[in-house]
Amino acid sequence: MHKIKKENIYGWYGYRLTAKDISLGITPQIGGRIISLRYQGEELLFVQDEFKGDVYDLDKVDDLREKKLDFGFRVWGGDKTWVSPQQSWWEAIPPMDLDAGSYSIEIDGNTVEMLSPICRETGLRIIRRISLDDGIVHLKQTFRNETNNPIKRGIWNVTQVLRPFDVYLPADRDNIKEYRDEGLNEDAGSKISEEGSLVKVSCEDNTHFKIGGYIDKGRIVALRKTTTGTLVFSRLFDIDVNPSCYYAHNASVEIYNSKKYNYFEIEVHAPLVVLEKGQEITHSQKWLLSRFDNNITPEEVFRILK
Repeated sequence: MHKIKKENIYGWYGYRLTAKDISLGITPQIGGRIISLRYQGEELLFVQDEFKGDVYDLDKVDDLREKKLDFGFRVWGGDKTWVSPQQSWWEAIPPMDLDAGSYSIEIDGNTVEMLSPICRETGLRIIRRISLDDGIVHLKQTFRNETNNPIKRGIWNVTQVLRPFDVYLPADRDNIKEYRDEGLNEDAGSKISEEGSLVKVSCEDNTHFKIGGYIDKGRIVALRKTTTGTLVFSRLFDIDVNPSCYYAHNASVEIYNSKKYNYFEIEVHAPLVVLEKGQEITHSQKWLLSRFDNNITPEEVFRILK
C-alpha cells in the first residue's frame, strides 16, 4: 500500500511517501531535497542539526556572491542535485538558488515533482521527480537551460548517508583515485581495498577523505552488518562509456567521508553537456533497500542486482 501525506520533517514542511518498508521525507523548502530515507523505521540520511527547519527568502537577495560569503558552505543534509563542475561555483559554494532556494511542488499519485527557481548564477532550472513504487525509489533529475545562451554543465547527485557503511564499486582499483584538494590531508589509502572484482571503500569513522573515478557498470552498493542481518542500500543508474563523453572531475562516481559530521556522501555524476536555449538533460536512478543474512557477500548482492 502506498501512502503520501503532509508532514513536518525536521522543521521543514514536506511530504512523507511510504510503501512497504521504505519511507521518504521530501521537502521543497530547502533545495528540493529528499531529507529523510527510512528503511524498516531506521533513518539513513544525515541532517545538519544547526540548520534544521531554516528557510531563506532568496528572492530578496540582490548580491548572491555576498550572501554566499555570509552563509559559508552549508550542507543541510539529505539528497540533492548539484551542478558540476565544482570549479565553476561562485565563491566555491553551490549555487544558492538551486541548493537553498524554495522549489514549487506538484503531486500526482505516488509521484512528487519539485521545480526550482531559475538560477541566477547558472541560468539553469532543476526538476526533481521522485516516486516510490513497489519498494523502489525512482529519482529523475532534469536540467533545463532557461537562458538564450549555451550552457555547459553536468548533473551531480549527492546523498549524505549516516555512517557506518562499506561502499562497493564495480571498478578496477587503478581507476579509483584519491583526492588531495579541498583540505583533504588524511590518507584515504587505508580505507580502500580490493574485494574480488570490486573496490571497497570503508566509511566507518571520521577519517577525512574523498575518492572518485570511473566504474564499469552503473551500480553502487553500500553494506552495513547488524545484529538483524546485512542492510543493503543499492543504487542503479546509467553511465556513458563513449570515449568522447566527458565527466566533470574525471569521475562518474565519488565518495566523500566527513571529518566534522557523522556522514559520508555517495556522489553520482552524469556527463557534461552543452544545453542550448530551452534544452533539457535528464539522469535517472533507482534506489533499492533490503536486508539479507550476514553471510551474503558484496559480489552476491551485485549478482542479485543483475
